[in-house]
Amino acid sequence: MNHTSHNVTIGDVAKAAGTSVSTVSRVLSGSTYPVSAAKRERVLHAANTLGYEPNLLGRMLKTNTNPSIGIIIPSFQNPFYTQLIIGIEKEAMANNYFPLVFSSQRSPETERNLINNLIKNRVKGLMISSIDDSPQAVDHFVSTGGKVCIFESNYSDTDKVINAKTDMLGAGRTAAEYLISQGHRSIAFLSTPFNRQSRIMTLDGYKLALANNGLSFSEDDVMTVQYESEADSGLYEMEAGHKLADKFLEAKKRKDYTAIMAVNDLIAYGIIQRLQEKGLGIPDDLSIISFDNIPYSGLINPPLTTMDMPARLLGQRACHLIIDSLNSNEDHNGITLSVSAELVVRRSVKAL
Repeated sequence: MNHTSHNVTIGDVAKAAGTSVSTVSRVLSGSTYPVSAAKRERVLHAANTLGYEPNLLGRMLKTNTNPSIGIIIPSFQNPFYTQLIIGIEKEAMANNYFPLVFSSQRSPETERNLINNLIKNRVKGLMISSIDDSPQAVDHFVSTGGKVCIFESNYSDTDKVINAKTDMLGAGRTAAEYLISQGHRSIAFLSTPFNRQSRIMTLDGYKLALANNGLSFSEDDVMTVQYESEADSGLYEMEAGHKLADKFLEAKKRKDYTAIMAVNDLIAYGIIQRLQEKGLGIPDDLSIISFDNIPYSGLINPPLTTMDMPARLLGQRACHLIIDSLNSNEDHNGITLSVSAELVVRRSVKAL
């Protein structure tokens, strides 16, 4: 009899493997009930040969859970988050979990509603880059038995969640030290609001590099835009970059800056575009370095020198911890998963 993946039953797998249905169920569900290595191998081989696919609805009814992982990011516009999602998806789908991906559109209210809907749909895994200063929605998810991983967040109860981040202190220091090594002594730091821990740590790294090289820090060298919301055009970071460039040009009338550190690549794109519109050459008139190394950063003019943030790797490793928590009920809460950034030198920085 020829089977397809649509009509193969657990009984078919048991018959092909020469085992009981209960043994097949234990192997395929990841149960901790002891099954010999030989039987386990026969079951897995039979399931693979027959193309068996588990009944996810049955799994939901039996366990009262949804075999999905909710993923909430601030915006689909920034390719950094796309890379993060790709890493999460790869790990989730390899382990028979299904990613449900949402954007909060930089709205705390939308973020809270999304979390509450995940709870209503019995989703027990949540991976989130939160823009909500209030921990109540995440606390509610945890209180239902959910497992949470938070990326680059200000969430204070770190013992309740898995924390995943890039070493932004090290990244900020490395970027600033590279500019200093190229002869730059007057460096402006341009950023969106400091309402995320990652931006604060990047600034701290910049300050540390200045101090380590005998250079003074001034608050006047730090320029920000005082809002963070999804632009109607969908190009929030680019528009923020334009505004930051305008602020920088005013500040440059008072101080002879030679370089800019931009808080991410999309911000840098907007800054470069506005400066070029004003007749300034990059890097001939001004050097610029940023963070993320999103896929387009080697394609713009000039190709952007930036810190490579391994978003895919971070997403994959963080998802592994969430899945391990869900499958084994092992408590990984309080763990901080950290990855390092690497400098990618292109042509947006000039040696003085």
